[in-house]
Amino acid sequence: MSLDGPPLRVCQVLSQYHPKASGAERQALAQGVELVRRGHIVHVVTQFMAGQPRDEVVQGVQIHRWINVVRVGPLFGLTFVASVIRSLMRLRQEFDLIHTHQGLWEAISTGCGRRFFGSTPTIVQPASSGYFGEAEELIRTKGHKFLRRLILQNSVLVAISADIAGQWESLGWPTERVVRLASGVDTSHFHPGPSLIGDKRPKRLQVVFTGRIHAQKNLDLLIDAWPSVVQSNGALLMLVGDGPELGRLKKRCLDLKIEEHVHFTGRVDDPADYLRAADVFVLPSVAEGMSNSLLEAMATGLPCIASDIGGNIDLLDGGVGLLVAANSSEWSAALIELLNNVDIRSAMGQASLQRVQSQYSLPHVVDRYIELYRRLLT
Repeated sequence: MSLDGPPLRVCQVLSQYHPKASGAERQALAQGVELVRRGHIVHVVTQFMAGQPRDEVVQGVQIHRWINVVRVGPLFGLTFVASVIRSLMRLRQEFDLIHTHQGLWEAISTGCGRRFFGSTPTIVQPASSGYFGEAEELIRTKGHKFLRRLILQNSVLVAISADIAGQWESLGWPTERVVRLASGVDTSHFHPGPSLIGDKRPKRLQVVFTGRIHAQKNLDLLIDAWPSVVQSNGALLMLVGDGPELGRLKKRCLDLKIEEHVHFTGRVDDPADYLRAADVFVLPSVAEGMSNSLLEAMATGLPCIASDIGGNIDLLDGGVGLLVAANSSEWSAALIELLNNVDIRSAMGQASLQRVQSQYSLPHVVDRYIELYRRLLT
């Protein structure tokens, strides 16, 4: 299918969006901006956010914060679905296809609204697998059998990892309507090079995590592994980000007497310099789709250690990185092995960089989405 043709008119649907900056939101914005740069039209329907305008244009992407919900029990789902359908009908003449970048209530809404959209293709793209993923969240939701039938009314499921594809196929999504695609990373921004940020103390090895300080990221595992790492080589752990677990994890470091070897940065708008200052990247999550943070680290040429789950496996298999089970002693061993061997770090970092450049650069990934859009529209 050719990339050429008339401008595409895409409507993204997400529960939250810019300036909220979790994985799905960041990826949807990045893809939307790239589509606009190529001359396509992108609308976004998302929830109203206090302090943000109902309508605004961000880097060419037209954002409509029209979804209003009642956050009381089952009223949330009912009001979310009704508000999404109403918003999409209001925009009906402005788009040719709908792409949800999250896969629970967004997908329920577009599946339920198919009767109003006629032949308009609706694409469902779950953000994650595992306990925090949409498939398992659906199973935990009251009335999940009925809601599953609504989700299955959508045209296509885009799976950004083999794990996501498997979970949804086990819930009844026909294999022939599952398309394997990926997330992308801006390799013009995330790339190897010197950093303006570094440890002010005498130079020591640095290990970095970037992302939300949230239970999903399983940072307890990393902190429990750290005393052994400190004893071996005195490395510094940089935890770059903010989130609900921040205070508790700081206390955990104090209890383990490793506070001098773990640095919490708090919220950081752009982690690129922190990645370029590091020697190793880590991601011990219990659930992932295809992690933006991991892609950014790979694009920076960092050797990566990640939990052996979800999209981490897709990105790091074949020896590109280390995939480690959820065991603190195994994490200690993997970290010590990598930190104490510069040749392994160098080879692994180069392999990461080559994989991202060949398969996961943002323009390459958006090419594949455009091919899917045009195929569905024909």
